[in-house]
Amino acid sequence: MTTAPSFFSSGRRPVPALPAIVVAGGLVMALAGCNSAAQQQLTTGGIPDDYRHNHPIAVEEMIDSMDVPVGQDTQRLNGGMAAAVAGFGQKFVASGSSLIAVVAPSGSPNQVAAALVAVQVEDALRQSGVPGRAIEYRVYRAGPEERNAPIRVAFNRITAHSAPCGPWPDQVSENGQNRHYAAFGCASQQNLAAMVASPLDLLYPRGMTPADATRRATVLEKYRNGEAFTADLSREPTNDVAQGVGN
Repeated sequence: MTTAPSFFSSGRRPVPALPAIVVAGGLVMALAGCNSAAQQQLTTGGIPDDYRHNHPIAVEEMIDSMDVPVGQDTQRLNGGMAAAVAGFGQKFVASGSSLIAVVAPSGSPNQVAAALVAVQVEDALRQSGVPGRAIEYRVYRAGPEERNAPIRVAFNRITAHSAPCGPWPDQVSENGQNRHYAAFGCASQQNLAAMVASPLDLLYPRGMTPADATRRATVLEKYRNGEAFTADLSREPTNDVAQGVGN
């Protein structure tokens, strides 16, 4: 009878089997490594990175002011300064504020001259469209050493602003996390805050204006009669060049 060869019959030594706990430990470490790599990929792709959160625009009430220089011998508001005051008054009217203060110094060597010029400042504000009831005259205490204490014109208004840009702690070329650099979007937020006509528009939209009932009735009447109710496109465009431009 022929018997199957065995390790013992051939003279070979048997290979010892690995303990089950060693095999299980290796599998756990391999799975942990795969799980760690997957978590890193998900975390990198899910990092919150919004420039509106990094550089927010704040809308709040602040004091807007300008100083009108007054010397001891000043008797009138010169033309350039009067124009600047008028421009400041137009800003006040556009802001929607209800009160603007003209504050003159008291106790300084130029007290008399400042009181005279303050009246002219009020006149310049009225000429720019500021109602007389919105102008309030006040005084502030100035010391004898303040020979040229200015007249301050100020009012409260709603403003939009963001924090100054910089410093730049990182570099785009050395960013290994695939994220925006620290100053990304800061300049755009600064420009938006400076250009917006009404800072309240950043918080909520304005109300809609009433519909043009006259125009709506005209369009509906033409529609019923089968007439064209669009813009007049019958006129041919002209290629005339304006004369005298650049001459």
